[in-house]
Amino acid sequence: MKQLAAVIGSPVRHSLSPAIHNAAFAHHGDAWVYVAFEVQPAHAAAAVDAMRVLGIAGLSVTMPHKEMVLGALDELSDDARLVGAANTVVRDASGRLVGHNTDGAGCVDALQRAGADLGSVAVIGAGATARAVVAALARTGTTIGVANRTAQRRAEAVRLGNTVRSGSTSEINAIDIARFPTIINTTPVGMHGVQPGESAAAIPVEVAMLRAGQFVLDAVYHPLETALLRAVRDRGGVAIDGLEMLCAQAARQQELWLGRRPDVALMRAAALGELAKSQQ
Repeated sequence: MKQLAAVIGSPVRHSLSPAIHNAAFAHHGDAWVYVAFEVQPAHAAAAVDAMRVLGIAGLSVTMPHKEMVLGALDELSDDARLVGAANTVVRDASGRLVGHNTDGAGCVDALQRAGADLGSVAVIGAGATARAVVAALARTGTTIGVANRTAQRRAEAVRLGNTVRSGSTSEINAIDIARFPTIINTTPVGMHGVQPGESAAAIPVEVAMLRAGQFVLDAVYHPLETALLRAVRDRGGVAIDGLEMLCAQAARQQELWLGRRPDVALMRAAALGELAKSQQ
């Protein structure tokens, strides 16, 4: 009998996670299958609890549920507790549900894979993904600047980074972004269908802030090439799409579920194949 893994979120109809995970399961000969469940925010905790009844072995949690599911879990990893969000749930041998967060480590993996400069990094945004990224960067030894429109949330992300490593993280303004060799966008700006009334051509920074040689990772992967990444390439920078981060954090999820980390290139190829099919 196959083990079942799934992703919950809203919306998830365009999720590439089933293609990514199932490709890795098939490559390794795992008796696992991965599906997507559309779950309204009000039912996020109940969906996690259903893992016990349905025997679901592993769960991915995507927006906007990463903070909502915490109360339904039996235990949190240090990362999930620190960040206040879980994107991965493991059902352990005793049936306990343990929440983890692989977003930060996956982002660092994607940056390292691209050869990005991790000496100093600007993080745009202060939500659950941003907090995970800030924590992971602080552990890596990076000097971090956090830019966000809401001062309180920006300050919270900075405090988190400095909790991980004192003096690692500071608040920055939009104009400061230009001096960082690497930039990460964790906001949904530029994502199709997420920001009502906002143009798909919107970008979270002024184009003048971008320069040749900069590395820019956009956590958005729908569309794959965002307006931000097009601007980065036009300015001579190195663009890292959200699919790289998605696959890297998914590989970390499989490591938690199965004890081995699959090849990110394999997972990316499966995602690109799925995107090609959807465009036919």
